[in-house]
Amino acid sequence: MTMRGLGLIGCLLVLLVVAACNPKTESAIDYEDLPAAGDAARGAELFTQAINSAPPCSGCHVPGASASPELMGFGAVAGTRVEGQDAREYTFYAIVEPARFIVDGYGNAMYNQYSEKLSEQDIADLIAYLLEQ
Repeated sequence: MTMRGLGLIGCLLVLLVVAACNPKTESAIDYEDLPAAGDAARGAELFTQAINSAPPCSGCHVPGASASPELMGFGAVAGTRVEGQDAREYTFYAIVEPARFIVDGYGNAMYNQYSEKLSEQDIADLIAYLLEQ
């Protein structure tokens, strides 16, 4: 393959990623339909896995990353980010509608189709894991 062909493929990949970060996407799952409890151990596993073509959370949320917030201490601050939302609700929307609230210093680059790729239980499990961080 020529360099031009490789460049075209690279541009197409960037366009696909940008399209997946559309800020207007609404969740396919309602917060009220979320299971009451999640399994944090299963959430830890899900955090590192690509599921149904959705990228793993650990692909971006790593210590020292400049494009995404580090998650150490997340559970302690999640309930303070948005007035009127507790930590669990904030975390739900951070996963399924990431453009709803952008942490200062970061842009709107998070994948926004997790509610279409993960089950309600998967999301509850991720929330349980993240709130332990």
